[in-house]
Amino acid sequence: MSLPFDVHRLLPAFLSAAQAQNFSAAARQLGVTPAAVSKNIRVLEEKLALRLFQRNTHSVVLTEEGKALLAQVAPLWQALANTLETASGTQQQPSGTVRVSMIPGFGRQILMPLIPEFLARYPQIDLDLSLDARVVNLVGEGFDIGIGSQIAPDSRLVARPLYPMQMLLAAAPAYLARHGTPQTPADLQHHQALLHRNPASGRCVKWRLQQHGATQALDLPGRLITSQPEMLLDITLAGLGIAYLAQWYADKHFAQGTLQPVLQEYWPRPTQIWLYYASADLPPRVRAWVDFLLARVPSSTA
Repeated sequence: MSLPFDVHRLLPAFLSAAQAQNFSAAARQLGVTPAAVSKNIRVLEEKLALRLFQRNTHSVVLTEEGKALLAQVAPLWQALANTLETASGTQQQPSGTVRVSMIPGFGRQILMPLIPEFLARYPQIDLDLSLDARVVNLVGEGFDIGIGSQIAPDSRLVARPLYPMQMLLAAAPAYLARHGTPQTPADLQHHQALLHRNPASGRCVKWRLQQHGATQALDLPGRLITSQPEMLLDITLAGLGIAYLAQWYADKHFAQGTLQPVLQEYWPRPTQIWLYYASADLPPRVRAWVDFLLARVPSSTA
């Protein structure tokens, strides 16, 4: 198919709308009106003879043809942007926006204390942080960096180990004083389990413990279930039961004595948190962020 020579000027509207699933949000990102975004996409559809979006009153959704075009165009467009940015970056300080997707607990507990230092060191770089407990399509959704334990499969991605996430069991001293301290995983059946429901999957997180050299996944009933880890921490501190938490929530409370470790000898091995990006050939703004994280994020849960 022979494409019109000016089709490239229509692509930013398509890419922004595809990532935002909303013409108004795409317009804000591009600094134009929603009408301009809608017109450019309509013209692009006419030139390609494809319907790229299903439209309704509140949102727009990519058609199968739109998804196919996004999968092909987004990496090429990003590669072009990276090349141009790298060329200009040889003459000036890194600048621009770095879009990052990360799991919420890591973002709030580990990353947040480091952000002021990064922004002070790189005053021309902006951070756009999305804290989502879900599997992300890094390239398709327009993220520069992903931080998490899993991501949509993509052979083009580079994965660097960043942080070992230790999951553990904890309870308030008052709860253990009333109900006793479990000595084996089997004892947990006689205790109040405080559960975390993953908002992406809709399922409660199973408690994974090491026993007899193997990982055992416990599917316990619970009277209290929450989709927010911070609330799970709150109800644990209130003495309402035993919780399965990431260590970054519990460490401070262990030091203060407001939480106590439970069945520590059965805790699972740490899960690796990875730093993902689409190519080893990074633009200066993204390279600055990657190098900063690898240097400043603590490499141990100890």
